[in-house]
Amino acid sequence: MTTNNKLITFCVPSYNSEEYLHYALDSLRGHVEAEVLIVDDGSKDGTLEVAKRYEAEYPDIFRAVHQENKGHGGAINTAVAMAQGEYFKVLDSDDWVDLDAYDKLIVFLKNQSADNKADLILMDYVYQQGRDNPTTRIGFTPYFPEGKTIPLSQMHFHMRIQDNVTLHSAIYRLEVIKKSGVVLPEHCSYEDNYFVYAPLGYVQSVAYLNEPLYQYLIGRDGQSMTRETCIRKYHDFVRCGELIFFSHDVMAFKKTDPKRYRLMRHHLLLSMLFLNLYPQLNGSEEAIEDMREAMERCKEHNYAQYKMICRDVRVNTFFHRGKPAKRTAKFWYDVAHKFVRFN
Repeated sequence: MTTNNKLITFCVPSYNSEEYLHYALDSLRGHVEAEVLIVDDGSKDGTLEVAKRYEAEYPDIFRAVHQENKGHGGAINTAVAMAQGEYFKVLDSDDWVDLDAYDKLIVFLKNQSADNKADLILMDYVYQQGRDNPTTRIGFTPYFPEGKTIPLSQMHFHMRIQDNVTLHSAIYRLEVIKKSGVVLPEHCSYEDNYFVYAPLGYVQSVAYLNEPLYQYLIGRDGQSMTRETCIRKYHDFVRCGELIFFSHDVMAFKKTDPKRYRLMRHHLLLSMLFLNLYPQLNGSEEAIEDMREAMERCKEHNYAQYKMICRDVRVNTFFHRGKPAKRTAKFWYDVAHKFVRFN
């Protein structure tokens, strides 16, 4: 436990969030056992003033932090460096937490035994089409016993593609994040996949709370996960896919730590899928060449890991030029969107 006995730090990266930031902050004001770092990332509106107002009204919970614009990843880096909680969780400024689930998380954190604390806590999250229209709940019931901390080696497999560990579901012990050494790229979207992946190599124990903590707003204008934005910013998927590929040698875990291998392989394959998918959907010669050059760098860095990835039919199908690959990319995107309304 840290010196000020904060159980958890919430990081709320905020850029031009004046109109809706209060939804996130109102959902986090109920527990003095938590600290909330509101990182104003060089906003041009009244975001900082909103943050300071909450800091003044709830000084035991909220801390307003201002920095020059560094992007979402830069805001998370700042919060990790300043955090005083034992656990660390990111909540984007247009999202919010379910109050009942938050209560149960705090109870769980309080009741953990000193010799059996989870390195990673997973909780469900809900896609919200608007602020009162839940669409899909993503959970982990098939893979973990509920409310118990278990060694990573006891988790069940195989995960479905939509059950990937994400920023919305993951709560890490701060010391595990720091041990991983993860530093997110600044001014780069979709870096949260790297933030979730890098610490997985250091997790020894996992707990699952079957509660819908994170409420993930979709459909707001300007969000990074709209189809058009993802296609336009394909290069950020390429960059983050490379960071993920280079950060661990998952093949080293295949025989000695097979459950970790499967968990990390699952995440790695999805990240490499994105690296290939969005350049194909973009379709430009530049995008296809960026994708191919990135895959070549991965091949040179770790050939065994590269070959494992290329044996996956989805990644392999995208790793080509021409209309067939683009049609396949569109097909898989549409299928995924049908079952999981992620934007």
